[in-house]
Amino acid sequence: MDDLVEFLRARIAKDEQIARACSGAAWRPSPPGSVSLDTPSGEPSADTSGGSGASGAPGQAPSGRPGFVAEAENETYAEHIARHAPARVLREAAAKRLILDEYAKAAWLLSSGHRSDAAEAAQTVRVAALRALASAYADHPAYRPQWAI
Repeated sequence: MDDLVEFLRARIAKDEQIARACSGAAWRPSPPGSVSLDTPSGEPSADTSGGSGASGAPGQAPSGRPGFVAEAENETYAEHIARHAPARVLREAAAKRLILDEYAKAAWLLSSGHRSDAAEAAQTVRVAALRALASAYADHPAYRPQWAI
């Protein structure tokens, strides 16, 4: 199981690294079929990532729109992109780490002789949860088929 835990920690770290490299501002769908940065007032804001678009102006995407994140084929795609914004990815990374930490803590307790039928059954459930988390990365070259649930 150590290899599965290591695999998951590496995937989570990569997801988090990419999310942190994106703007810290919330994303929102902007009809028709685009995604923009959002401010607390709901108005699109300038890009806070410090990047510059083709125009060379900070906060301007190649489209020339301030706060532009992405263009999508339709509004449904834009909604999907906005819902999977960096802030959500960071929250998911934190949640997945908690699951991994709980597994590791229980594994340590079991290896230290704190065994009971209930503790072992709970660990079996934790292993299934780790395998379920790993299934999201089944297309990664380091994923192992034996981890499938």
